[in-house]
Amino acid sequence: MKRLWLFGAVAALAVSAAAYAAQQDFVVVNNTGQAILTLNVSPAEEDAWGPDILGVDVLAAGERGEVTFDREEDRCEWDIRVTYEDGDTGDWRGIDLCETAVVELS
Repeated sequence: MKRLWLFGAVAALAVSAAAYAAQQDFVVVNNTGQAILTLNVSPAEEDAWGPDILGVDVLAAGERGEVTFDREEDRCEWDIRVTYEDGDTGDWRGIDLCETAVVELS
């Protein structure tokens, strides 16, 4: 499973990851049948998309990735946008990441 950091990388610590997890952390599952080239996550009230958190990585069809937030983040509703290998895009709006641990894209 890939680890995807939102708002910067965090150094690994020798303690349980759950003890330091933000409530918005989630696993994204690519069930779209295509590779995802970009993955943007932005607060639901924002007009612009956040940075591509995949960077140079690709989330292949059937693959999972962990999206990790800064522990100080307090917003719950987020939008997700992806760009597929064929150039099409898809987006999911108003996802309550404080209540959702797995986001399946299909």
